[in-house]
Amino acid sequence: MNSTLIRKPAAGAVGAALLLAAVGCGGGGGDSGPNLSAAPTHVRWQPFQGVALPSADQGPKKLADGAATGFEHSPAGAALAAIVHTVRLSVAADSQWPEIVRNEIVPDKARDEWSVNRLQLSITGPAATEYAPRLLGYRITGYTDQRSAVDVYTEYSDNSKAVNHTTVEWFGNDWRLRLPDPDSTARPIEAIDELPTNIVKLEAPA
Repeated sequence: MNSTLIRKPAAGAVGAALLLAAVGCGGGGGDSGPNLSAAPTHVRWQPFQGVALPSADQGPKKLADGAATGFEHSPAGAALAAIVHTVRLSVAADSQWPEIVRNEIVPDKARDEWSVNRLQLSITGPAATEYAPRLLGYRITGYTDQRSAVDVYTEYSDNSKAVNHTTVEWFGNDWRLRLPDPDSTARPIEAIDELPTNIVKLEAPA
């Protein structure tokens, strides 16, 4: 497996950004809008290519051919989609990623470019333990019914931590991941020393 897809930022953020390319403002909400800090309910953990991913009442509702779809049209549904889509895209095997791209990613230039780059690699097994991220939680930094910005926080086997800035959009009656513009200079993944105090905790099993 080419580990650059999910290698921790300190060891290869550029490689991770190339293909992950996507892998606090969550207010309490109220009468004026949705509660951005409401955690998913009845969370279960399911392994995918060596990484534990959450499944909850808010989605995904369907798993088929490697793709996860069916997320609730809510902040929690958007956050779950951001997490699930980002990781599945990053670690999918050669036989899985075309369906993930087709069903989980917003179709645009960035998706096309990611697919071209992915063709140059081959992944046949699960993520190596030292490179597999462990989910710690998330923070929604912007939300509308059509678009949500979600910061996803993860930890690696050496206890280093990272934040992945992601965006999901409501497309075809589901939340899909929008990959960053290939021409953007912004870094989608950043190493961090400490977790923000106001994240929604969603810790994967150790």
